[in-house]
Amino acid sequence: MDLSKYTLPLTKLPASALEVLNQELIQQEFLDYRHSNEIVNSDTRDGIYKDKEGSYFIKCTSNMLSVEPAMIDWWFAWFLPESDRYKLWHPSDHVSAKILQDRSELKTDKERYIGISSYVDEYIGNRYSKLCITFLDPKDFGFDLVQKKSFTAICAEVIDMEKAIKIANILHYVESTEDGSVMKSHFWLGSNLQHQNKLVNLLVRSFSKIKKLKGLFINDILAINLLKHCFEEMNHLSLFLPELYKDMTRSSNPLNKEGEI
Repeated sequence: MDLSKYTLPLTKLPASALEVLNQELIQQEFLDYRHSNEIVNSDTRDGIYKDKEGSYFIKCTSNMLSVEPAMIDWWFAWFLPESDRYKLWHPSDHVSAKILQDRSELKTDKERYIGISSYVDEYIGNRYSKLCITFLDPKDFGFDLVQKKSFTAICAEVIDMEKAIKIANILHYVESTEDGSVMKSHFWLGSNLQHQNKLVNLLVRSFSKIKKLKGLFINDILAINLLKHCFEEMNHLSLFLPELYKDMTRSSNPLNKEGEI
């Protein structure tokens, strides 16, 4: 598949994003991801929040002109199988992506990605990361969503594959606006470190309570770089997604040929 039409260089971030990136970290406790329904309806401002345990809550808002919430669901179902698709999203930071399941024949976009584990290699700042991102049902995040065209929620957990430790939860909450959508992205970084092995997990839990040790792995620099990375990839996605979505959904629908309705 030739994707050169949608391969665009990164552009400068909007002033609102640069202002957030220049803010000081906020020392403050925060709700965990299971309270996402409450969080998205709050007036929490963009930035990085750090609690007394050395964990982080990160929020960034991206205005996405001409992007509909349904396009975001489609995007998360579409990019998963191929590295070239993933690289469109962030040309300099994204390296590769793969999945071990094929759900392309399922009916809805949400069915195609919820429950899927995406194995990605990418840079967060200068850190090369090998991650497993598993997409979860919004109900696991405290939502009781009725499917509507006016909003969607992308929920996930993240495992650092080199350490085999769950390090984060992610929520992208997208609401339609008059000229497109607004995406409110949220990250819980280091709040609930877990290892699948029960004995190792006991060590991880003990280790996570020692801030100096935890800070070698989860720290201010990583949080800042993650905030910047999110601003960059979401603003970049909004530049090519409307045209990509139109072209790909038209070509995949036999009723959408020229001259037909």
